[in-house]
Amino acid sequence: MLKQTLFPIWSLLFGIAILTMASALQSSLIGIRASIESFNTTATGLIMSAYYLGFIIGSLLVPNWVKNVGHIRVFAAVASLASITILMQSVVVNPWFWMLMRMGTGLCYAGLFIVTESWLNDIATNKTRGRLFSIYIIEIWASQTLGQFLLNLSPPSGYGLFILTSVLISLALVPLLLVRTPSPTINVPEKLNILGLVKTAPLGVTGVTIAGVTSGALLGLGALYAKSIGMNIAEISLFIGASYVGGMMLQWPIGKLSDRQDRRVTILWVSIVGAISAFIVPLGGSLNSQVLMMIGMFAVGAFTFPMYSLASSHMNDQLRPEQILSASSGMILLNGVGGMIGPLAAAALMDTIRFDALFWFVAALNASVAMVALYRINYQPAMVIEDQGDQIPVALTVSSVATAEMLTEADSSTPQDEKSHEVEIKL
Repeated sequence: MLKQTLFPIWSLLFGIAILTMASALQSSLIGIRASIESFNTTATGLIMSAYYLGFIIGSLLVPNWVKNVGHIRVFAAVASLASITILMQSVVVNPWFWMLMRMGTGLCYAGLFIVTESWLNDIATNKTRGRLFSIYIIEIWASQTLGQFLLNLSPPSGYGLFILTSVLISLALVPLLLVRTPSPTINVPEKLNILGLVKTAPLGVTGVTIAGVTSGALLGLGALYAKSIGMNIAEISLFIGASYVGGMMLQWPIGKLSDRQDRRVTILWVSIVGAISAFIVPLGGSLNSQVLMMIGMFAVGAFTFPMYSLASSHMNDQLRPEQILSASSGMILLNGVGGMIGPLAAAALMDTIRFDALFWFVAALNASVAMVALYRINYQPAMVIEDQGDQIPVALTVSSVATAEMLTEADSSTPQDEKSHEVEIKL
């Protein structure tokens, strides 16, 4: 059954992998090139934050575009625009112009992910959805890691890597346009009362928001930090790639553990370890040990990136089935706002204190989640473990309305006996 599902959608999976690889490459490239062009840290933070602002805008606008003109036309349009915005950054080197182009890139990527993920969700069945989604998540993480190593193919001071990013996006477009599967429909999620979400699961709201702040800061300014301490391109790609590998390797075991105990306890100890891990990187820098710094980045990724999955799963534990869709879109919004704030706040600290403040900031954020988790554990009795839902694996780039629909449909439309079988495969 899974093979029959995978065969006709190989082009979708291929396209998603290439798009994610291009996104990861561009994110690090912009940070490195900004340093080469002597942009100050605050300007670089604004550029990185603009992507998340564009992503939020795109998540709100693109579903209506899809309803009006269809998936294929929207995908072709936003892919073309994404190629243009990336290439224009190599032509006009100005922080304000880059900010505008980066926002355009974020809007386009929101469209690309909405189209591909909703298409994938439409093809999947209840029997194959869990395994297909697991394959999708693994592919996303692997592509993000590979994207870092593409930095070594050409000097970031030239045009080559900008052109390569544009080519990758165009390459992803070709097979997707050749898919014969009828275009699915997409529904715009209902409005969410954020205050009601806070009252229902304050720890979940804190976790998904802080997850956005930390990932935005680390992925937006990590390459700039590495460049500032003298790493070459190969070392920078390893440095950033180590965080992706850490997040990919520990996402499953941490999620599995959270299913077997009070999920708030898992959030507590993961955030504590994440806070401690953040100090390893600057310690390695002070000791002039790149090996220790790589270990530190691995640990930071391993105990920071799974926070969104843990917090969103905790949130879903508290909700009725009919509330999950609006809650999912609300969590996406909060995570996007956090992603926009992260590079700005971290850049300001790096400018006013020192570059190591990036990791002090990450440590403080993880510690704040730990404090909220500890308070909630003492304030509210634990749920019965059997009443908890199943941990939802979420990749960092999967932040679209389409993803919310994918997870919600899997939770709400699957019969209970079939759902338990699916979870066994997925986890």
